[in-house]
Amino acid sequence: MNKRIKKKRELENKLAECLTRVHVLMSDVTEQNRKIVEQAKEIIELCSIIERNAQATNSRFDKIEKKIANVNVKKSWFGRK
Repeated sequence: MNKRIKKKRELENKLAECLTRVHVLMSDVTEQNRKIVEQAKEIIELCSIIERNAQATNSRFDKIEKKIANVNVKKSWFGRK
């Protein structure tokens, strides 16, 4: 009977240890999930900033291209006197 009680206590101790480890691991997973969500939000924000910067740069290049096109246009030879 004594061996059974010892074995039962050992198993109970191992079970308690395993449950503690599971609890620690679950809290780690929860923390990592929180960090992943924060990083995803930052990535979305950075993507929107990049998109706005690209649009602003493209509009500036469009304005410059129009100015260059207007300067390089030759006058019609019909209008020359």
